[in-house]
This record gives sequence, C-alpha cells and structure tokens, in this order.
Amino acid sequence: MRNQLRSIRPILKGITVEKETTVMESFQNRTLRPILKLQNSLLVAIFTSHLEKNKITLNQLSDSKKNEHIEQTLKKDRKIHDLLLGVIIGHFIDTEYQEYKIHEKEFNRRITTMLIQRLQSQL
Repeated sequence: MRNQLRSIRPILKGITVEKETTVMESFQNRTLRPILKLQNSLLVAIFTSHLEKNKITLNQLSDSKKNEHIEQTLKKDRKIHDLLLGVIIGHFIDTEYQEYKIHEKEFNRRITTMLIQRLQSQL
C-alpha cells in the first residue's frame, strides 16, 4: 500500500532533496509538494465550493483584495482549513504521518502557506 500511494504522486522537476536540507525542507519537498500537486484540482474545487456556499465572489475583488481574502479565509476559518489539511494528510503513509506528528505545528504552517499560494495563483 505504501508504494502504491507514493507511486501516484507526481515527480516534481527542479526540486531535489539535498543532504544539507533540514528535516522540514526535506519533508516539504519529498512529501508535501507532490501531494499538493496531486490533489490540486480537488483542493481548488473544495475552496471554490466553500466560497459559493458563503456567497463570496472573488471576481468582483481586485487582485490584492482577492489574495487577502483567500489568505484570511484559510487562516481564520478553521472548518475549511482543517478540511483542506485533511485532504493532504490523508495521502501520507504511516512513516510520513509519524514524521508529521513530530513537527505538526511547523508542517501545518508550511502546508497553509503553500495552499494560500496555490489558491491565489489559480483563482
């Protein structure tokens, strides 16, 4: 099962895990980035659905207001934040989850930052 989960993850060109990188950087590049890319369309769909349910139209906002709204939504709305986080964590294998638990707060911060950047660039 481990190999199956890993095999469906895209290989990201230009990202190498070097010996000098920290545990956080290595985990981010080896695990988080491929999962975020794999789940990109689902993450965007979930966030878009959240906006629709709350009758929020980003099209009417300037780019800076749109980006600010996306960031604030992910930082303050625990329900959507936790749902998107769960989509990502659900693709960890057991050893990755054990590593994630050790630095959970830092990894959650990194995941949130990457989610914000992805959503801002696509919506």
